[in-house]
Amino acid sequence: MRFLAFLLFVAFVLFAIFARWFFICDILNLCEEAPVEVEIAPRLQTLQLTENDSVLLSGYDQFAFSEGGDQPEMNANNDQFLDTLAQMLAADSTKSLEITGRFTPQEKDIMAGFYENMGLARAATIRDLMTSRGIDEDRISLKHAITTDSLLQEPLLFAFALNDLPSEYATASYRFTNMTYSDANFPSNSAIFDPGEAFRNYADSVKVYMEAHPEKTIRIVGHTDNIDSEKYNLKLGMRRAESAKEYLENLGITSAIKTESKGETEHVASNDTPEGRQENRRVNFIIE
Repeated sequence: MRFLAFLLFVAFVLFAIFARWFFICDILNLCEEAPVEVEIAPRLQTLQLTENDSVLLSGYDQFAFSEGGDQPEMNANNDQFLDTLAQMLAADSTKSLEITGRFTPQEKDIMAGFYENMGLARAATIRDLMTSRGIDEDRISLKHAITTDSLLQEPLLFAFALNDLPSEYATASYRFTNMTYSDANFPSNSAIFDPGEAFRNYADSVKVYMEAHPEKTIRIVGHTDNIDSEKYNLKLGMRRAESAKEYLENLGITSAIKTESKGETEHVASNDTPEGRQENRRVNFIIE
């Protein structure tokens, strides 16, 4: 009997503790959860603006992005850096700005909106911040690169280029009216168009835009690397452009669509590396 009474007493105490916790925490909502400590990498003060081999600006805070995110966590120093860039561009119309967005191997398959990788999406976000400061979008070019730094402590690179100097490389465009997609949308050495999520998002928006602007036309330009002959690459670029055109028509776009090929003649990167050749194998969608 004494043991049974002891068990009943213990059960009563436990019930009382639970009832008190339930009333205070669940009903009155007066319990505060202990904050979860999240390790945040410190911002390096290594951000630079370069022009050829010269450093024009240095010592600024690096921008910060969450893993898989394309929106920067801005601070006052970041705003000051962009304000200074805008002032320098406004003072010299011969200069253009190149923004390189970086992403980690863990983010390799993450896309954002129309962009095929997080590097481009991050660079495009900064481009928007520059255009909001009065800089013409045509004066800003975007590039992307993968980094082995898993903390992504230096997610962006900034460089000036002179508009009137010739370059051995063409510039890939990443704007709604002149968008570039890589050969990731094609099986190896194939002209069959198998678009990923980024292009499908873009194509859906293009359809809506073209319905609202029936006077506009679309021009699709195919590009290749320099593997194989120039004649073969010219035909491969055209086959890929035609395949992309067929996809848009099957989507229900009824606007006039023209196709052409530049083959290997307008490379945007060196053909000496696999990464460069992949950048050169691309298709442009130009709304005119």
